[in-house]
Formats: sequence, structure tokens, C-alpha cells
Amino acid sequence: MVQLYYYENLGAECRKLLAKTDYPVKVVLFPYEGWAASALRVTWTLKLHKWSRSRCKVVEKCGSRMAQSTVAKVTEFAKGYMSIRGRFKGVKDPDFELCLTSHVSNADFHDGYLLTGTLERGDRGEGRMELTHFAMVRRDPY
Repeated sequence: MVQLYYYENLGAECRKLLAKTDYPVKVVLFPYEGWAASALRVTWTLKLHKWSRSRCKVVEKCGSRMAQSTVAKVTEFAKGYMSIRGRFKGVKDPDFELCLTSHVSNADFHDGYLLTGTLERGDRGEGRMELTHFAMVRRDPY
């Protein structure tokens, strides 16, 4: 029954689908093969606020390194597309943009993903942003 709900709502608003998942939302990031830097498996946690549709808290956990967090800006574009943009302090590439979509392929849906997207990191001040990770949000099990 739960799977049918998600299948019928493919392409729906991301915030609506995230409201049905466990809180906070866990985003698993897989390194992009074309990225020329070493990358560990990274997990982000998104805490969407009910009182603010334009802000969320992002917590990055990477291996045994201490978690870092920031408040990011949430923008919903067309139906089914969401962008989360922010900046971590004291990091080499401080700026990030996480783009998520609920328009997932059938293969990703059958693998258990609710949202898919990409993560770009870099420095906006220097004008360099590059694709670093693929982002996946798993849906709740039955």
C-alpha cells in the first residue's frame, strides 16, 4: 500500500513526498567517477522545518570526521524539482547546491529510491562549481 502511494505520486512536489518519510531525511551521496578528488562515502541529514518552507538544516557526516552543519536555502522550482543551496564554514570548497527530483526512473524506483539528484560543490566567489556526488533519498520500507 505504501509503495503504491509513492508510485502514484512520482513527479509530485518533493516537500510533499519528504513529509511522508522518517524525520530527519537521510541523503546518501555516491561519488561521481569524473571528480578528480578522493571522496569517502558521505551522508547528509536534512531537517526541513515546518515553520519555514525556505530554510532547512543540513548536517554532513563523512566517515569518522566530526559532523558539520549549516542552514541552507530551499527552493522548489517546477513540480517535482527542489534545490538546496548553502555554505559550510571552514572548508576548502564551502559552497554546495543539492538538486533533487521526484521524477525517478523505474530502475531507481524499484531499487527503493524516492528522490534522486546531484550535488555540486565549489566556491561561488571564484566561479567554480563542479559535480561531485550523486544523491539518493531512500523511501520508507513497508
